[in-house]
Amino acid sequence: MFHGKVKAVAFDADDTLWVNEPFFDRAKADIAEMMSGYAPADKFTEVLEQTQSRNIGVFGYGVKSFVISMVEAANKVSRGKVTEAEIASIIELGRRMLTNPVEPIKGVEEVLRSLGSEFKLLMITKGDVAEQQRKISLSGFSSYFDHIEILSEKDEAAYRHILSKYSIRHDEFLMVGNSVKSDILPVVEIGGRAAHIPFHTTWVHEVVCADKLCRRDYVELDSVAELLPLLIHS
Repeated sequence: MFHGKVKAVAFDADDTLWVNEPFFDRAKADIAEMMSGYAPADKFTEVLEQTQSRNIGVFGYGVKSFVISMVEAANKVSRGKVTEAEIASIIELGRRMLTNPVEPIKGVEEVLRSLGSEFKLLMITKGDVAEQQRKISLSGFSSYFDHIEILSEKDEAAYRHILSKYSIRHDEFLMVGNSVKSDILPVVEIGGRAAHIPFHTTWVHEVVCADKLCRRDYVELDSVAELLPLLIHS
């Protein structure tokens, strides 16, 4: 499908190269249970998601921003009655998240190894720089990539800047990722190509309505291994 048309392939990191969102899901469940004396779990989760969405523009993405949002949400649902011990537990939960091992997604390394000799490879991720650098280092994947970019946001302007920076034509660029909002739509809008590999859980902030997908041209894959026959002649 992409034979002879793609020269550079970029990969998202979290939930495309390695597991990420399940750690946040478990943390949300733990904190919701901790706050059950103040509010039902679904109510706390709703407040937390609203708080996160509001805080992104100020604190960005990642665990540190998530911890701030958890403390703020806990304070709100408890009406200022959250205890010092409960706040300490939230901070400790965040500390554990920041020291989690990196779990590569099955098949990723084989694909990177196969593509590396024929394509320029990029990793394009977003979030807290120190947090992402730690995961990149622990993953052992950095040697496969020609360029690694850690962004504060993945939008059309960011992709245009990266393609210009590395002299990559838009129509020769393929972005691979699990987020339609961050990895697919902005790339398609600037004339690039995109392959969506859904992960089994997606942060609500990255979910887009079906209307936004209408008439958008991108490929939907079940696994990263399905990239190879689309890019490399057997």
